[in-house]
Amino acid sequence: MSIQIKSNKFFNTVKVFAQIGLLMLIWWVSAFIQHTFSLPVSAGVIGLLILLFALMTGLFKLKWIKQGSDLILAELVLFFVPCVIGIVKYQELLLAQGLQLVASVVIGTFCVMIVTAYMVHLGFKFESYLKNKNKFKQNVGDIK
Repeated sequence: MSIQIKSNKFFNTVKVFAQIGLLMLIWWVSAFIQHTFSLPVSAGVIGLLILLFALMTGLFKLKWIKQGSDLILAELVLFFVPCVIGIVKYQELLLAQGLQLVASVVIGTFCVMIVTAYMVHLGFKFESYLKNKNKFKQNVGDIK
């Protein structure tokens, strides 16, 4: 029993690292595309679009990246450590133009929150539309 638990834990860990590796591969491909075509869009945005396309078309299954992406999101705070170090390093800039920087961050955050809320709202409406469409098809199929 103990060997089976250790084995499951090992395979789960390998699975998570493989999923993170797949996400890193998508990021690498998107960075290559961005660099090759000199696109003004960041590689992260291109990677998100590639991933969205792959998930929407069924090329990727969500379960292939779910645990790896959950781990990355759970440890997201660690990715902000370089930002804090940058603030400490450029303290003079923060003191000289701090109000402008804070205002732009607050306004930008507010804009992102509004757009995100609206997109979630549209997503729920689209999901409801698809459910109603499927129910309609089932009801029509039952009548025939």
